[in-house]
Amino acid sequence: MSDGSDTMVERVIPGCVGERSRFGRWLVVIVVLAVAARAGMLVFAEWRPSAFDFPDSHRYVSVARNIAAGLGPIESEDVRAGTDPVYPGILSIGVWLGADDDAAVMRFGRFVNVVFGVISVALLALFARRFVGDVAALFAAAILAVDPIMVFFNALVLTETVYVALVLAGFLALTRLGGRRGRLWGAAAGLALGVATVTRSSSLFLPVLVLPFAWHLAGGDPIAPVEGTKRLGRRCVVSLCYMATICAVLVPTIARNYGLFGHFVPVRTGSGASLMEGLGPWADGAPGMDRIVYPAFPHGANEYDRDVICRSAALEWAWDHPGRALALAWAKLRRTWSVAINASDYSSWFHILVAWLTVFPEFLLAICGVWLLRRRPAVLALLLVVAAYFTLLHMVFVGSVRYRVPAMPFVFVLAGVGVERLWRKVNGTTD
Repeated sequence: MSDGSDTMVERVIPGCVGERSRFGRWLVVIVVLAVAARAGMLVFAEWRPSAFDFPDSHRYVSVARNIAAGLGPIESEDVRAGTDPVYPGILSIGVWLGADDDAAVMRFGRFVNVVFGVISVALLALFARRFVGDVAALFAAAILAVDPIMVFFNALVLTETVYVALVLAGFLALTRLGGRRGRLWGAAAGLALGVATVTRSSSLFLPVLVLPFAWHLAGGDPIAPVEGTKRLGRRCVVSLCYMATICAVLVPTIARNYGLFGHFVPVRTGSGASLMEGLGPWADGAPGMDRIVYPAFPHGANEYDRDVICRSAALEWAWDHPGRALALAWAKLRRTWSVAINASDYSSWFHILVAWLTVFPEFLLAICGVWLLRRRPAVLALLLVVAAYFTLLHMVFVGSVRYRVPAMPFVFVLAGVGVERLWRKVNGTTD
């Protein structure tokens, strides 16, 4: 994907070191801006905690308390594998440090989110510069630093912020697969994306979609490419390291779930009920677990059995009502990529105005970036794979702005490409 020209220039032209130094200085400024924006949101969250009070947050806190008590990542005796363990595991550190009520644990979670959110800004810049250059990468990082919706999610005690940082770490590792330590970077990419999967289990199949990119990037140093059989062997080894590490990360969860249910459950339970939330006569494309009319469960059915029954009921309804299922898919698509947040608490004229003044221009610039990268299909596909994956997934499950959050840093890279082109036009430096 990357032709290695930047590396070649650095080797041949000593003055290029100055460009790297300039990139570093601007990145520090952007990181400081990211810290300031998130600190301001933390202050606002302390002032208006009700605006950041989500039911899922309390569930994570409950699971965190059980982890801290040595009971494992359980929600209750009836739901022992219904929550992805990584984020509650992080929150359990706050419990262990003495956070004695939900508000204190959530405060700790917000500070953790700020750390991961700021790290994400740096990771995005380092990832993007490998494919779109320093200027576009810095613009992308700057957008991530101040984007109001992304900053808002940093103050929510939800998995999104930690998940985004893990995905960006994995994608950054992918850019290093062509070097001498490709196997180690392949394992690092697998580790990051594997941990991301047990942070947000809806991403279970994303690492598989990323595998072709790992294969491509593992082809060798573009400056001194490895050819023939050696190149094929290198790609096989690096890709195997990538996938093997992902599988290794999943093994503890798989083993625990098999011990609980006697069945292969690669991540958490609960996908059946989530599927019913999005497919059924009560569904409108929006979250609404409280509206579900569940099927009858046999006496003594555990959470795995209930999951299977719910999944079957949802798929049967979709099979019997294909037109309605397609209409729901369109409604979910619109909700996921809505300019403004769909939740009624954030539908005031102020929230809508902020969204249209920020998100809408980002979308337009990203479309411009897609056009500018049209002759680099591999790079374009890499930047769009996360968006495509979560879009298709949430055309089946419920749709919400929340579910596009993992894709937004990559959308910002596309927007950064568009901003750079406009910047060059304004300064008269367009090729």
